Amino acid sequence: MNTDQSIAVEYRREGDDKHFLTMDSSALPDLEIDYTGIPDDQRSGTAARLLCASSLYCFAATLGSALKSRGAKIKSLTGRAIAEKGRDFHARTKITMITIQIKVEVEEKDQPILEKCRLLMQNGCLVTYSIDEGIHIEYEIQ
Repeated sequence: MNTDQSIAVEYRREGDDKHFLTMDSSALPDLEIDYTGIPDDQRSGTAARLLCASSLYCFAATLGSALKSRGAKIKSLTGRAIAEKGRDFHARTKITMITIQIKVEVEEKDQPILEKCRLLMQNGCLVTYSIDEGIHIEYEIQ
C-alpha cells in the first residue's frame, strides 16, 4: 500500500455496545462510540453524522486553505452539514443529499478573494466530489 495514496481507518467492536475507530492520525484522535445504556431507538444516525462530519470538515478546510493561500484574512469560518435520507430501489435507507452550509467572514478588502473561492468551491472538495462522482467500494469479508 502506497501511504501517499491510501488512508486506512481500523474498526473494532467490543460486545454489543462499544465500537472503536483507530484513525492513525497525529491530528485526529481515535473515536469511541459507546451505546451503553442508550435505547435502541436512539442509536441510529451515527454513520450519517460521521459522513456529514467528514464532508463538512473537508469542504470547510479546503475553503479555508483556498482563502489563506490567496492572502485572505479569515475572521471566522463556521459551518453545518445536513444529510437527507431516502430509499434506494431495494428499499434500503440511504443518504440522498448532503447540504453544506458555510458562513465565512473576511476583511472587506478580501471580498474579491472570497468571491473567487466561492466559485472554485462549487466543484467541492476531495470528499464531496468523490461522493458526487461515485466512489468504487470493494468489500472484503474474511
